[in-house]
Amino acid sequence: MTPLRPRPSRLSHRSRTRAPLAAAVVGALALLAAGCSSNVSDAASSPSATGATVQTLWGPVTVPAHPTRVVALGFPEATALADLGVTPVGRPTYIPELPAYTSLFKDVPVVEDADGKPDLEKIAALHPDLILLDEFADKKDKATYDKLSAIAPTVDLEWKMAAGNWPAEAQGTAEAVGKTAELDKLKADYQAHADRIKKDFADVLATHSVDLVSGDANNWYLYSEASSHGRVLVDGGARLGAAAGQKDGFVQYSPEHYDLLKDTDLIFVAGKDEADIKPVTSNAVFAATKAAKEGHVVATNYFFSSSYQIANALLDDFQRGLEELETS
Repeated sequence: MTPLRPRPSRLSHRSRTRAPLAAAVVGALALLAAGCSSNVSDAASSPSATGATVQTLWGPVTVPAHPTRVVALGFPEATALADLGVTPVGRPTYIPELPAYTSLFKDVPVVEDADGKPDLEKIAALHPDLILLDEFADKKDKATYDKLSAIAPTVDLEWKMAAGNWPAEAQGTAEAVGKTAELDKLKADYQAHADRIKKDFADVLATHSVDLVSGDANNWYLYSEASSHGRVLVDGGARLGAAAGQKDGFVQYSPEHYDLLKDTDLIFVAGKDEADIKPVTSNAVFAATKAAKEGHVVATNYFFSSSYQIANALLDDFQRGLEELETS
């Protein structure tokens, strides 16, 4: 498993790879032809007033001025909408576990199938006036994009390995729904949060290293500043240890290489709690690291930050870890 993106079933698997979307057409196209073609026509024929032009993976797309029925096919777009005060009418299966999101999305219908592919029939039935999604730039699928665009204007944003460009996805989402002023406030609040941590814990940050990992019994992953969560901690003043200088968002290792972390002072492990990170912490090599021996291993459920609310939650966990370092 590679930690490209979380799977709906369990965040710690971190491998939502988004298979090419073309396969969605195979299952849904027959249904569209049989009973949904009128829905597609109706949805596409009554757009809202013309709004902004947004840059996408497929070039510029003109969106409605005031979209009211937005379908989000990716969790970065869904959570960005939530942060902007917009509740989508359709959503992906996976939504990061944050109480505010759990409440907001509980009654929003899922519009993808069991394989995480868009269900074109369900999407058309919602009569959206805007569709948002994201893909790897080198794996974007024109066939499905065209089918989605026949339903409503479709903004396809770029997803990068380990979500390292999540602020750009939030920006694209805000531009698509005309909420850039609201996004500017979110960005400013996040930056102020990060700056407070850098100031309040300047001495600790200057003398202690930090790393972020996820893993299971077979492999583990070391994340750099190029990952979403690495970027957030670096914004908060983190000085990376084993991942310092690592260019890729993540690098996979086998368990015997936990010794790479031997000198790191504070380690964040992806998981809900101590029980959830046992596959990592129970490893004998990991247990011999400085952070493990000194009790400075922190579980956090906020890897793959996809929004400013998630990023702020991760900063809160970062502060908790720094407070423990400061008092030890």
